[in-house]
Amino acid sequence: MKVVFITMEVTQVLHSLLESAKVVGLVESKRKNPSKQTNQLRDFCSERNLPYYFMNDGCSVNFENWLKELEPDLIVIFGMSELLKKNIIDIPKKGCINLHPSLLPKYRGGYPIFWMYYHFDLNPGVTVHYIDEGEDTGNIIYQESINLPIGATEEEFFDNLINKKGIELLLRAIEDIEKDCAPSIQQQVDGSTKRARQIRPEQYKEIIDWETWDIVRIWHLLRGTQNWLNVFDLSEIQGDIKKWRILNYSCEDSPFELGKVFKEDSQYFVSCGQGKIYMELTMEQSEEVKKGFAKVVG
Repeated sequence: MKVVFITMEVTQVLHSLLESAKVVGLVESKRKNPSKQTNQLRDFCSERNLPYYFMNDGCSVNFENWLKELEPDLIVIFGMSELLKKNIIDIPKKGCINLHPSLLPKYRGGYPIFWMYYHFDLNPGVTVHYIDEGEDTGNIIYQESINLPIGATEEEFFDNLINKKGIELLLRAIEDIEKDCAPSIQQQVDGSTKRARQIRPEQYKEIIDWETWDIVRIWHLLRGTQNWLNVFDLSEIQGDIKKWRILNYSCEDSPFELGKVFKEDSQYFVSCGQGKIYMELTMEQSEEVKKGFAKVVG
């Protein structure tokens, strides 16, 4: 069965698919943030002589013609910035399927992992489903939940949810689709299902209630989003901060202003209503330090 894979980057999902299925083409979906676009997937395909297409319009005639030439039986998706239109969905004989990191219909949309952390959901899941013209609304093939440890990082979450359980379900779905025995269970669609929307940077400072939220909930959210979510008031810290890593926490009375990062006894922490969450900060080197280091190395 010939498969075309649509994705945004080289992942374990891609490697597993290449090992287990007859992948005849790879489509790179454009990123919503153009500055994060790389040549990683294009180079990956070039090294393997694998047909490659950069998709910046999910319904274009050029994309449609490129797919038709490959004559895929199935399109598999993991990570895509736009919805496919009917002219594309109808091309593969056995349809299009998607690997989505939530228990649909919960957390439909492009940012389910953030909202699972935000809602302190410790029983998340993954779904393999058919694609229709809606956003993650197609019939479910397989889905399964996992237990997420409190304080698991995004990397740990992704490894357990996608690299282990998700890939397992995806490969099973592909095998059963080829055998014409895959389930197809209609989703329950109603107005109470909230979309897993993107949080804009200007909203970051508003999403945590530093005073009333349980400190474990805040710590869990910060651990899972520490690669990108800037919710802190860092005005008390001198120097240009490059990144941070969330460590442990302590429940104690804190006289410090809530939501601000402070340094005390060589330790950085953000103050919460129930205590302190400790963190490790990496500072950006000044130009003077960089020049001095270059002279030493030279």
